[in-house]
Amino acid sequence: MTDVYHEVMRTIWDHNLHFGLWTSEEDESPNRVAAERMTALHIDKLGARHGWRVLDLGRRVGTSAFRLAEASHADIVSVSPCADHVRRANSRAEALFVDDQVRFVHGDPHAMPFSCDAFDAAWAVETLPHLGDRVGVLRELARVVKPSGVVVVSDFVQRRPVSQVVLDELRPVLATYDIDELPTFAGYPKLLASAGLQVVELTDLTAQARKSLPRMQAGARRHYDALVAAHGEEARKYLDQILSPIATQPSLGYVLAVARV
Repeated sequence: MTDVYHEVMRTIWDHNLHFGLWTSEEDESPNRVAAERMTALHIDKLGARHGWRVLDLGRRVGTSAFRLAEASHADIVSVSPCADHVRRANSRAEALFVDDQVRFVHGDPHAMPFSCDAFDAAWAVETLPHLGDRVGVLRELARVVKPSGVVVVSDFVQRRPVSQVVLDELRPVLATYDIDELPTFAGYPKLLASAGLQVVELTDLTAQARKSLPRMQAGARRHYDALVAAHGEEARKYLDQILSPIATQPSLGYVLAVARV
């Protein structure tokens, strides 16, 4: 079965579906370079190394998990709520000859199929917005990571609290992209603490990531007709919502958090 969301985003953005990171306004790096740079920053903040067992909280076909495995030489276990994504990601691991290092498991992020203290570290790269009950998922990360272990998460937030009117206007966009409510940047330390995680570093990367959505919109306009012809109304739904002016609302932002159990 075709994953229409993946096909749309791969076409209008890149096969690495995560946001990009640009070093300055003058930086015109291609989408792929910027997305890989964002992934590399997450890898650096996690600090995993050979001999570690790391949990990747994923959603699709494991691009970040493979990058982490290559850079750190750690053993990666990725959990996803979608059985089809797990199947495809494990096939990809076999094709890349890394299935002895990177393994994908079907499981509920709110009740993961792992014992306590099973991992040296964990990360969730832009995954939390799509899972609901952030605190419940973060508690699970805290449970399965060893004491003093590192947890790195990135999330979409309100940089400043926005009005209910704006949130109502955003709702169709968020619902289409399966994004739960948006926490505030200022409230993020409390959110982590309520899950038993101690904040080490909280970085607002909104300015560095801000070219992502306009570039996605440019890709959506460029490929709109072809994607709708190939994938029908489901593709149109994704394209129409990302092209909505409210999608680039300036009060929305991107946070990268480093915490310890």
